[in-house]
Amino acid sequence: MLLATDRPATTAARSGAPGLPRRLRPVVDALAARTGRAPRALVVGTAGSGKTALLQRLQDALAAGERDVAAMPDTAGEIVRLPAAHVLLVDDLHLLRPELLAAVRRRADDPDAGLIVASRPWPTTDATVTIARLLEHTQPAIVLGHVSRSDVLDDLETRRRSIPTACVDRILEVTDGVSWLVAEAIAAHDERDCVDDASHRALSRVLDDRVAHRLETVDADIRTFVERRCLVAAHGPAPADDEGDDELALRAYAEGLLLRGGRPAPAVRSAVRSAASAQTIALLTAELGDGLTLAVASDDPDYAAMLSRLHTPGLGAALADQGDRLLDSHPERARELYQAAWDAGLQTTAVLERRAQAAWVVGDLDEAAVLTEAARARVDDEAGTGDSGALEHAEPLTDLAAAVWAARGMMAQSAATYRAMPPRTATASARATIAALGVGDGATLAAAKTEPDGLAAMPSTLGTAMSLVDRGLRATLASDATDTVLVDLIRASEMYTSARASAPIAEPPAVIAAIVALNLGDTVTAQSVVDDAIAGGHGGQWARPRLLLWRAWIAVQRVRPHDARLALAQAEAQPGARSPRDRLLARAVEVALARRYGDAADLAAAWRTAHTALLRVDVDAFLFLPLTELVCAAAKTGDADRAAQALERALEVADGLGGSPLWTAAVRWAGVQRSILLGRPDELIPHAHALVAAGHHSAVAAAMAKAGRIWTSVLAGTVDPDAVEAAAQQLASYGMAWDAARLAGHGAARSTDRRVSARLLARARELHPIELERTTAPASGEPAARADSDASPAAEVLSEREREVARLVLQGKTYAEIGEAIFISPRTAEHHIAHIRRRLGATSRSDVIAKLRLLMSEPATTADAPGTETDADPHRAA
Repeated sequence: MLLATDRPATTAARSGAPGLPRRLRPVVDALAARTGRAPRALVVGTAGSGKTALLQRLQDALAAGERDVAAMPDTAGEIVRLPAAHVLLVDDLHLLRPELLAAVRRRADDPDAGLIVASRPWPTTDATVTIARLLEHTQPAIVLGHVSRSDVLDDLETRRRSIPTACVDRILEVTDGVSWLVAEAIAAHDERDCVDDASHRALSRVLDDRVAHRLETVDADIRTFVERRCLVAAHGPAPADDEGDDELALRAYAEGLLLRGGRPAPAVRSAVRSAASAQTIALLTAELGDGLTLAVASDDPDYAAMLSRLHTPGLGAALADQGDRLLDSHPERARELYQAAWDAGLQTTAVLERRAQAAWVVGDLDEAAVLTEAARARVDDEAGTGDSGALEHAEPLTDLAAAVWAARGMMAQSAATYRAMPPRTATASARATIAALGVGDGATLAAAKTEPDGLAAMPSTLGTAMSLVDRGLRATLASDATDTVLVDLIRASEMYTSARASAPIAEPPAVIAAIVALNLGDTVTAQSVVDDAIAGGHGGQWARPRLLLWRAWIAVQRVRPHDARLALAQAEAQPGARSPRDRLLARAVEVALARRYGDAADLAAAWRTAHTALLRVDVDAFLFLPLTELVCAAAKTGDADRAAQALERALEVADGLGGSPLWTAAVRWAGVQRSILLGRPDELIPHAHALVAAGHHSAVAAAMAKAGRIWTSVLAGTVDPDAVEAAAQQLASYGMAWDAARLAGHGAARSTDRRVSARLLARARELHPIELERTTAPASGEPAARADSDASPAAEVLSEREREVARLVLQGKTYAEIGEAIFISPRTAEHHIAHIRRRLGATSRSDVIAKLRLLMSEPATTADAPGTETDADPHRAA
């Protein structure tokens, strides 16, 4: 296992053959120093592993110890007559003529006869196996073939040669420690070639040539076998062996071209792939298909360059098949495989469709649209020529085009796509229903549902799931729709997950079920549906960000801000680009968090970003809930007109759904809240009337109507605490805790009875607790960290309520703003701040803010920046 090829000893010496590896030195010394019986040993190594050089070392050491050493004679008689005390050195035992092999076998039978034999692991015969066994009775075989990092460093030190350790590591990486490859690499290494090239391209080219030359010298069957292993399975287990492959693998290993398990070293693989002709690769097309999954999954860098040379439809088909297997788990790689299939000459409508679907999955909507339209044009051309196979692609392409339009925030075009290409199957019909409901296409939804062809076939999990979606969605349009409509939609979500479906769709069934549950005021069921869908991989990779965003939305409604932030961060971290609809939902979550837990500046910033997203999306029925939040934020920030058009569009969609209470209530509630925030009671009237009418059939609409009526009375100065509490409690029971708390807070602010104010403020805090923990999104499974734990300095000086007030003071809020934020009266806020001043010994507003900043470890806020406020400001807290 010396770092040299099997050259004659004199040649090796002249060329500076490397020193003996450290681990072999004790073995050589022990053999040379052996007394009594003559030394016996077996040396086994692959081609180029240094067997001949090691025999020369042993010969020199034995001669120095005054042992009689004999080289291999030319005749069997000379071997037989050689005294037992002499040490016979036999190189290349596997190449001896039968008569010489028999004589060596006879000498091996004598345990006192000196004999040191070197051989390759293949070929073997009964005689070579017996000789090996007899010699191993004396001591274990000396096995050569691979070198370690320490071997290389020792060898370089012996030669008084220096190579950077990074280069040594790279050499060992590409050679896998195969002795002859390491020797060639070290001999060819020149630091000037790798100064600016850590990948050592120049050295790789030299190794390519050396490997190619060695391949030319071996038998054709070994060369073909090595090529197959390098082209088909560079990583992981080798392909299924044919009869005789085990022997070929051993022969290739003996030649130093494969590792013992049949895997090529990277240098061999690279050389074969660089030299392989297109004809050679094409002959292996079927087996290439089997190896592509491993190659792509392990980021094999050679495949792209190798496949770019091929233009054979057969290989394209293998690539496309592998792309199908990877589409759900590794869509980016599937996309590359589909492109490679196209470049290989498989330029069919099916491949265009697959490329479009892969682009959809990774979020490249523009590419998906272009490819879909190109494929659709082909289908039309093929249908015009009477090609019956064209219809096979028509429906998937329609679904894909409709889904792309929906993701772009243009649900009207999605519905128009289905009107232009009417569905032919139950599954596509359900997808069309989703788009039609999204845009309020009452005519399509009211029309009797025609059963598509082929419904007599055996039901499938996906087909049943989509039929349940269709039936469940239609049921939500009934004026008396109740939570019973959830049964079909929840089952549809679960079956869609079970079907492992990942095809494009305007809205995943789980999202539809969750939205309907939210519209019914059932936030617990909505969360359960979404959580189950995420855990089950519902809809594939492309649907995961949307599901996470709805998880965030639901968490906001359930007063779980930390969960909302975590889900929002997870959604943003998903691979691929977010669609315009997803971006709008994400911005709506941020607005909701800012309204509830931020200050005016936070809300203004969140609304500015959300408005940009809103401009890029046409509102549809599945966005009514986020729109409500955006409409309120626009009104709160004095920018109501910018959201007015979206609200008007939402009302049109709701009207198109026949005024279905389940869908209409959320939009009408947005109108009510907008009117309250703007102080325009006259604009509230039509929305209130619509909610009253819907309330005859919908408990949620009835609760909204009642709350709106009481809110109007409160704003007019009439505060009935029992009525306010009852209405607020009812809103909270339907998942509107924030609105419920605001109603109670407004009642407290308008009441002239301090006991009533205190009662309603307490109710507000109970309905929507203020966030006490200010955290960043924690890592999965880790608890969120508190900004001021019980052990913090602030906790030792201030009470929990005072710490809440202190944070708001540092945000620059007034007494009134503090009271509104944490549902206390302005007078109570002033009392808390006065107490904080006394606790801290502060003498002025700037003094209390400076001390609070130190105590709370808060950064300076805009409100406290020079020139923004003064100590004399009578409205500013502290």
